[in-house]
Amino acid sequence: MPNISVQLRRGTDTEHSSFTGAEGEVTVDTTNDTLRVHDGTTVGGIRLAKLSEAGGSGTVTSVGSGTGLTGGPITTSGTLSIANDGVGPDQLADTAVTAGSYTNTNLTVDAQGRITAASNGSASAVSKYSSSWFNDTTGLTNGGTYSFTHGLGTDEAQVEIWMATSNAGADIKLVTLDTDSVDRRGASITALTTTSVTVQLTSDGWVHLNTSGSAVTGNWGTTYTHIKVVVIG
Repeated sequence: MPNISVQLRRGTDTEHSSFTGAEGEVTVDTTNDTLRVHDGTTVGGIRLAKLSEAGGSGTVTSVGSGTGLTGGPITTSGTLSIANDGVGPDQLADTAVTAGSYTNTNLTVDAQGRITAASNGSASAVSKYSSSWFNDTTGLTNGGTYSFTHGLGTDEAQVEIWMATSNAGADIKLVTLDTDSVDRRGASITALTTTSVTVQLTSDGWVHLNTSGSAVTGNWGTTYTHIKVVVIG
């Protein structure tokens, strides 16, 4: 460098705090090792930032708007906004599904977990088996065991036993299930498979309620001579 030295007026940060330089004058801040530009009115002048304070050199020249955003590219200043195009975490694109309530719904779901198709379905039909009115050649007896083939293909079923006074279903009554021998009589289910159900009649006979709510009892094979098994699968 040439052997020439140029010195500007200089002072500490404290000294500059009470100094007003001439318009266009530049002074040196010896505390912060930087320059101050004066306009003739601002006390202390306008302090210039050092390179380390300005954040380095930087290489960003523009900011673009990626998927789900709009407003870019920005080269000086601007605003990025969420695009209303159904793309991005805050946006869901419309599907072919019509808003509303569906019954027994058939659904199609995509890989993002969105419902892309929906339609009303139909309720599954309840499988039901009903035997004919049954009594063996000697008639129903207390403690008798009887098996029925239902063929519903499930061993998780609801079973009902009905009793009647004839094979036409006269005076039909629902039999009380799972009873004890002291004050309740009827029948119980001793086996239930995918194809059959086994009925055990109690050794104490049958019981039902009359129109006044009182218990009426009797022996199997007398008065109530027939039973019917209904299985709902």
